[in-house]
Amino acid sequence: MEFELMNKQLTTTDIESCLAYTTANLWAFQMVQGQNAIRFNARDPTGRVWEFKLCTRNHGRYKKPVIRGDWLDYVRAKGLTVNDSIILTMEADAENGVSYNIRVEPNTELAI
Repeated sequence: MEFELMNKQLTTTDIESCLAYTTANLWAFQMVQGQNAIRFNARDPTGRVWEFKLCTRNHGRYKKPVIRGDWLDYVRAKGLTVNDSIILTMEADAENGVSYNIRVEPNTELAI
């Protein structure tokens, strides 16, 4: 079964620093109690595996999760720009456990 965890238009911060991730879908990552980060691999449509790191704040009212790790390398390799969309999915099955996939939908609107 596949779950769409993120379908987001990228912002300047996303492509220059780190990818903001939704708190609502933190359930998809088995972060150990007391830790604020977890590494995970995601496969792109070409079959390349990227190692990302999901981090949350240690303190404060809001967790504000972000994705780091290979994220900026991914941005450069794919030539991502503001308003491109990133789609992160999770596949779960009894035989293989959990795997993650990442893909891009380029912004096709022309600037006038």
